[in-house]
Amino acid sequence: MIGWPMMRDRVLHVVFDLVDGLHRNVMGRSHLPPWSLRYYVGAPHDFESIGAEFMVYLKLLLRLRPDERLLDIGCGCGMMALQLRGYLSQTGRYVGMDISRRAIDWCQRHITPTCPNYHFVHADIRNPRYNPIGSMLPEAYRFPFSDGEFDLVLLKSVFTHMRPAEAAHYLREIARLSSPSGRCLATFFLLNPEQAARAASGLNRIDFRFSGEGEYRYAYPEMPERAIAYPEDALRTWAASSGLKVEEVYFGTWSGRPDGLSYQDLVVFKTV
Repeated sequence: MIGWPMMRDRVLHVVFDLVDGLHRNVMGRSHLPPWSLRYYVGAPHDFESIGAEFMVYLKLLLRLRPDERLLDIGCGCGMMALQLRGYLSQTGRYVGMDISRRAIDWCQRHITPTCPNYHFVHADIRNPRYNPIGSMLPEAYRFPFSDGEFDLVLLKSVFTHMRPAEAAHYLREIARLSSPSGRCLATFFLLNPEQAARAASGLNRIDFRFSGEGEYRYAYPEMPERAIAYPEDALRTWAASSGLKVEEVYFGTWSGRPDGLSYQDLVVFKTV
């Protein structure tokens, strides 16, 4: 039986989608996903600007070429696929994967028909926040791709919702899927001495005050997966044991750094 809060949310989403649809048509943005799907990946009004931001990172930090093969883990409703459309050549390849069936269905209906080298895969992985009834555990999930199949892997706001055992398994899978010259860009909340000093001064924009098992901290006791942080040293150890090297870290503004590049911390990995 559907409770009142869930029914209310569904009604609000329908109303917002209708209003948003009219606005998108008027403004020439009918190619964008509906409000409720954009809301799933962040503030709906930031959908295009965040996508454009990460497009810059793919080009400048990872030197993405038009003919490369890219795996977008946690692709949502196509934020990066829409940005990459027109950049990847016919010899390039994009694969997006997400735990939201509805988001993947939208991408398959609205992007793949005009971009045959763009494919979308639904992974029914369990996550208390985004897919609580998923059939597969993240720490046991084997990605349905061959060894060395991708030149570049992107994970935007994925590790920030995962516990250490799950994150370590994903790193091993990324190493397996990456070509010899493979690169990976992923976002994190990283704990280190400078972040701790800023936290003590009240400068952190998220307060990771709760300790979890296996070297992680979280901000929301009712649901740790809403925002999870790892010690930077622990991440480097997990990466090395997985066959990846932390090539570069670009710290974000979430910790109160005035020179942060993005909001979350950006980590560039390369295969060893």
